Amino acid sequence: MENLLANKDLINNYLKLVIKLQFNTEIDLEGEYTFTENLVSKKPIIATTFSERVLSSPDIKTVLTSVITEINIGVCTTEQMRKAVQDYPEADSREMQEIV
Repeated sequence: MENLLANKDLINNYLKLVIKLQFNTEIDLEGEYTFTENLVSKKPIIATTFSERVLSSPDIKTVLTSVITEINIGVCTTEQMRKAVQDYPEADSREMQEIV
């Protein structure tokens, strides 16, 4: 599995992009998840720490949970996230370009 912590900016921007594309809204994901280690496998994972802001929006919570699971199990790779961020029409913003 890829080093999730080394790609935390990419992951954060990818999750923001998914929310923007799905719900046409931007959300600050600060504090909504953390990087940790699976106690059994010792592999790095993303653990959700959703605040009331996300919990009060079941659709956003479901999408974030699903995407984070896909990242954790390796279905969604850093290469796929990088390509999605690059292909997004507004990917010319400074924040998006910094991580590619």
